Amino acid sequence: MFPFGQKGQKIKGTMVVMQKNVLDINSITSVGGIVDQGLGFIGSAVDALTFAATKISIQLISATKADGGKGKIGKSTNLRGKITLPTLGAGEQAYDVNFEWDSDFGIPGAFYIKNFMQNEFYLKSLILEDIPNHGTIHFVCNSWVYNSKNYKTDRIFFANNTYLPSETPAPLLKYREEELKNVRGDGTGERKEWDRIYDYDVYNDLGNPDSGDKYARPVLGGSALPYPRRGRTGRGKTRKDPNSEKPSDFVYLPRDEAFGHLKSSDFLAYGIKSVSQDVLPVLTDAFDGNILSLEFDNFAEVRKLYEGGVTLPTNFLSKIAPIPVIKEIFRTDGEQFLKYPPPKVMQVDKSAWMTDEEFARETIAGLNPNVIKIIEEFPLSSKLDTQAYGDHTCIIAKEHLEPNLGGLTVEQAIQNKKLFILDHHDYLIPYLRKINANTTKTYATRTIFFLKDDGTLTPLAIELSKPHPQGEEYGPVSEVYVPASEGVEAYIWLLAKAYVVVNDACYHQIISHWLSTHAIVEPFVIATNRQLSVVHPIYKLLFPHYRDTMNINSLARKALVNADGIIEKTFLWGRYSMEMSAVIYKDWVFTDQALPNDLVKRGVAVKDPSAPHGVRLLIEDYPYASDGLEIWDAIKSWVQEYVSFYYKSDEELQKDPELQAWWKELVEVGHGDLKDKPWWQKMQTREELVEASAILIWIASALHAAVNFGQYPYGGLILNRPTISRRFMPEKGF
Repeated sequence: MFPFGQKGQKIKGTMVVMQKNVLDINSITSVGGIVDQGLGFIGSAVDALTFAATKISIQLISATKADGGKGKIGKSTNLRGKITLPTLGAGEQAYDVNFEWDSDFGIPGAFYIKNFMQNEFYLKSLILEDIPNHGTIHFVCNSWVYNSKNYKTDRIFFANNTYLPSETPAPLLKYREEELKNVRGDGTGERKEWDRIYDYDVYNDLGNPDSGDKYARPVLGGSALPYPRRGRTGRGKTRKDPNSEKPSDFVYLPRDEAFGHLKSSDFLAYGIKSVSQDVLPVLTDAFDGNILSLEFDNFAEVRKLYEGGVTLPTNFLSKIAPIPVIKEIFRTDGEQFLKYPPPKVMQVDKSAWMTDEEFARETIAGLNPNVIKIIEEFPLSSKLDTQAYGDHTCIIAKEHLEPNLGGLTVEQAIQNKKLFILDHHDYLIPYLRKINANTTKTYATRTIFFLKDDGTLTPLAIELSKPHPQGEEYGPVSEVYVPASEGVEAYIWLLAKAYVVVNDACYHQIISHWLSTHAIVEPFVIATNRQLSVVHPIYKLLFPHYRDTMNINSLARKALVNADGIIEKTFLWGRYSMEMSAVIYKDWVFTDQALPNDLVKRGVAVKDPSAPHGVRLLIEDYPYASDGLEIWDAIKSWVQEYVSFYYKSDEELQKDPELQAWWKELVEVGHGDLKDKPWWQKMQTREELVEASAILIWIASALHAAVNFGQYPYGGLILNRPTISRRFMPEKGF
C-alpha cells in the first residue's frame, strides 16, 4: 500500500449516496409480499444513512503511478460529515471526504470502498476536486454496496473515463482485468442477494414438478427446444426432475440490475392496478363476483370498469396491509377502487373497436404492428409437413376476394402489391388440438387485407381452421368468412375478427414482446457485463439500453410466464405458451431485426436507394414503419459516429480482446442454440459492430416501446384485444 505524504495537499471529495429504499420493488411483487414484509420495510428505514463517518472507508488508486505493476493505493480515509447540495435528488444524501495527496501518488483513476454497516447503501457518485495539474475527476457509480464481509474482494469503481483495453493506463490494467474476473464468477454455488455475478443458464425454472404434473414444464434451451439463456441463480434442483431448478421466493439477479429508487414508487402505484388479477385471492370477499369474475357477462360490465369502478367495504384495508402507500391505492372511503381511465381506443368512439377500419388499422399502428406481410402467391400455401398435418393450403378463393378488389383480379392485386396477410396459422396448428382440449376453444387464422387507393387497409376474408376430428394427417377443418354489415352475418363477421385478435394478442405478448424484446436481450446484458469493462466504449454505448431488463425478466419468470402464472391463466396458449415461443425462436434471425431488413423481408417495403431511408414503403400510411425508420436512422448514425471515434480501423477492432470475447460468448453461449447460423456478424469490421449495436439498441428501445407502451391504450379495453376464447363459432341451426 502506498501511503500519502504527511505534508501533502488535500483533495476534497463529495460522495452522494442513498439509503436502502423502504419500498424495494423486488420485495413487492404480490399482495402476499406486501403483507408479509411490509413491517420489515418500515423497520429497515430506521437503519438509514444516519451512520457514523467511520462506517465507510475509501482508498484512492492511482492511474499514473504504479507499485508492483498495479496502480498505487492510497491510505484509507473515512467520510467526514453530511453536507447540503442544491443538486441532490429525492432521497439522496451528500458527504464530505478529504484525501491526503502528494505528487508521488499521481492522478487518481479508481477507488476502493468498504461498507462496515449492517445494511447496504446505494452509491451514486464521487467527485474529486482541485487535483493539481488535472482539475476535477468524476466517478459515476450507481451501485449497491453491501457490508464488506460479503465480498471476496474489495469493491472498486473507476473514474468516468473511456478506454479501449489497449489504451487503458498501465497502472489500471490489472484492476480492469480483475474486476471483469470478479463479475464473471466461477459458475458454481447458489447466488446470494449481494452478489454481482453474471452467468448463464437455461430456462429450467418455469415449472415446479414437485407440486404435481400440472406444474411441470419442459426446459427451454438446448437442441430440443432452443432458447436464449437467462441469468444463472444456482438454486437447487427439484426432487422429481433433476433438470429443473427449484422455485423459491428469492430469485437472484445481480444486485445492480434491480429497479432504481426513483422508479420504485411509480411502479408500485401504477403496478398494483395493472396487475389486479394477481390480487384476486385477497380481494375475493370484497366483490360480488360480477366485475371480477372469470368472465364478463355483457359489454356493460366491461364498460363499468371505466365508468363506475368497484367500491370497497370500509373494513377492507385491515385485510390487506398496514402500509401507508396501500391506504392511498386501496381507498376505504367508499370511492371506486378499480376504476380505470378509458383507453385511447374508446375515448372518441366506444364502438370503434367493432369497425373493419380499426381492425385493419391496428395491424400497422396497434400493439403488434410488425407481423403483417405481403401476399406473393395464391392460393396461400403452408410450410407444415403434409405427412404429419395433411394439406393446409388456404381455402380462401378468388370468389371471396374479387368482389371487393375495386375491379382488380387477384393476380392483378398481387402484381400491384395490394394484398397482405396477417398469418396466425402454421405455428399454431401443431398445438391447436392440445389447446382446444382444455376449456379454451379457438382456431388458427389467416386474414387477407386489401390496400385501397386511399392508402388504407381493409379486411377481405378470414379463414378459421381447427384440427380434423379424425386426426392431424387429415388436414384442417376450415371455414371462410367475409365482411358483412347487417343481420346475423355482421355478428358472425365480428366473431371471426375476434378469433383473429385473440391469436394476434397471444403472439404479441409472448413472441413480439416477451421473446423478441425481453428474452432475446438478456444474453446481451450478461455477455456485456462479463466481457466488457465498465470503461469500455461499447459497454457505455449499450448499457443504458439494458436498464431493468434482467429484473423484469426475473420477475416475469416468477409470476408472469411461469407455470400457472398470469400468461398461462389469461392467454389462449396456456401451459404451452413458453414452449411455443421456443419453437418460434428456432427461426429467429438477429440481422432481420434491423427495421429496414424486417420491412423488406415482410414485403411491406422494397429497397430503393433514392428513398430517404433506402427503402420505400408500399403502405405509405404505416406509422410503425414510417416513424420507426426515422428512429432507426438516428440510432444507426449515432452508433456509426461513436464506433468511428473509438476504433480508427478494422484492425483495432479485431485486436480488442474484450470486444472479441464479448461477441464470441454472446453467439456461442448466450444464443448458443443458434451459434451455427450463418447470419451472425463475424465482428471483424467496424461496420459489423455498427450493425450489431444498432440492431440491439433498436430492439431494446424503439421496438420494445412499439410493442409495450400501447398495451393499455389498445389492450386496456378487453373487447378490443381479447386474449382467450372459450367457444367455437356458432353453427347454423344450433
